[in-house]
Amino acid sequence: MGSLPDLTERSRSSVRPAARTISDPNRHRTVVPQIPVNTIYKKEWSWQKTKTLIKLPPVPGNRRRESVASSLGAASVRRLITRPPQKLPKPLITRFTLLCIASGLSSTALLPFTAYAGAEAGAMPLAIMHTIAAIASPFSPIILQKTGTRIVINLSYVLICVLLAAHTVDTPLSILLFLYSICGVMLSPMELALAASATSFSQAAGDECRRKIALRRALRALRASHDLGLVLGSLMLGGALLIWPEDLLPLLQPNSIHNYTTPSWPPSEDDLVEEDFEERTCGAFGCPDIQSLVGMALSADGRRVLVAVWAVMALVASILALYGAAATPSPPPDARSVLKDARGLLGIPMGLFIGLQQGFIYTSYIKWYGVCVGGWNEAWRALCGAGALQALAAATLSMAAARGRRGYLGAGGAAAHASLLLALLRWRAAKTDLALPTVAAAAWGACSALWDVLQGGITVGGPGWRGPWSLTLSARHAGLALACAARQFLCVRTQLAVLALALFTALSSHAVLELRLRREIRHRS
Repeated sequence: MGSLPDLTERSRSSVRPAARTISDPNRHRTVVPQIPVNTIYKKEWSWQKTKTLIKLPPVPGNRRRESVASSLGAASVRRLITRPPQKLPKPLITRFTLLCIASGLSSTALLPFTAYAGAEAGAMPLAIMHTIAAIASPFSPIILQKTGTRIVINLSYVLICVLLAAHTVDTPLSILLFLYSICGVMLSPMELALAASATSFSQAAGDECRRKIALRRALRALRASHDLGLVLGSLMLGGALLIWPEDLLPLLQPNSIHNYTTPSWPPSEDDLVEEDFEERTCGAFGCPDIQSLVGMALSADGRRVLVAVWAVMALVASILALYGAAATPSPPPDARSVLKDARGLLGIPMGLFIGLQQGFIYTSYIKWYGVCVGGWNEAWRALCGAGALQALAAATLSMAAARGRRGYLGAGGAAAHASLLLALLRWRAAKTDLALPTVAAAAWGACSALWDVLQGGITVGGPGWRGPWSLTLSARHAGLALACAARQFLCVRTQLAVLALALFTALSSHAVLELRLRREIRHRS
């Protein structure tokens, strides 16, 4: 029999290595084989989490094409945004520039003539002209739509030229009044046609925001040409006084003293401070006749030559307007009722005040605070100062009004104009302070520019603006007619009191209109 197997050796070979114990001092411990490093658990910190990819469902072919098209559309929009603004056509700019020059030449001829005729006790024909203009103004949109912008502007300038030329010869009063009436019929359509030309010019600017900017600039250019025309006409009047002066002091002879209203010459300071001094010189006299002879006046030859030059400038304005004004007829007026538009009804008091204060400057102020103080040498300086500061104020205040400062501008203008009225009420025009007439006229021109900018910025432009603007022009011409008539019958102190009341009414209605327009804008947004 062979030898028996070694059971001890067999049992040792059958034991797993992992469970084998080693006889050593630490035999109660189980030795576990070393685990590989790549199998050790790692804590997933929040900032070390691996992003799991989410499988999206397959995109159909049509949706892929839509996304490509949308990306192309977005790229085109970005190109439109980054593209520089569209420039206005150069021929359009040239034509509108010529129209502004024509408007300035017309103002050069008409405004100084209005001041000269109104101050020399000839305000009643001017009152008739502006009364007819106020009556014809509501029909101006229809006239403009039937005839066109170019015909209206050219015919108006030609009529102004004929009216001025009629004053260079001995024309009967009936013919002169007829010419004044015809010019009154065309004044309101002419002003509406100029505003319509500005809106037509702004339509080529592009989007709505750029059109508003172009409209403000176009109206600013027309106002500047109007005011610079007044300055140029005043300078021409001053130059004519240097060339054709007429010294009226030799007319103060002892045999003619009894024809004047003052008891002695020169008037004493006690006579000047009497309370009834102005009351004794009311109406068309403007100031005592003996005072009106102080300083220089324009001779008869000088008046004819000056008015003839103004007539030629009106004729040149009509020739320039042939190319500058648009040939296409104006679009038809809005079908909505004008009486339901707040811009027309609430703008009437402000328009009336603008007309009253302009008529006061051209008639009573030039006579009482200009001619009565230093002759026509002082009067033309007052006109020139009013036109210069009016042009500067219109350019700066229109930019401030475009930035939303309309309320502050209105409050500041109200305080300035009220202070100016108070100063004229307290100042005696016959005193020797020769600086105040020019300074006061310049400040008055700045206030006038402010009211014109505020009202024009609200009314001109937007849907259906021609009807409300025609009512505003009617109120302005009505104010001019009343101021020219008051030159004949009312004292200066009474006229200033009426102007103060009209200013308060105009500011109240304008504040209501501003609040109503803001409420409508908020409701739309």
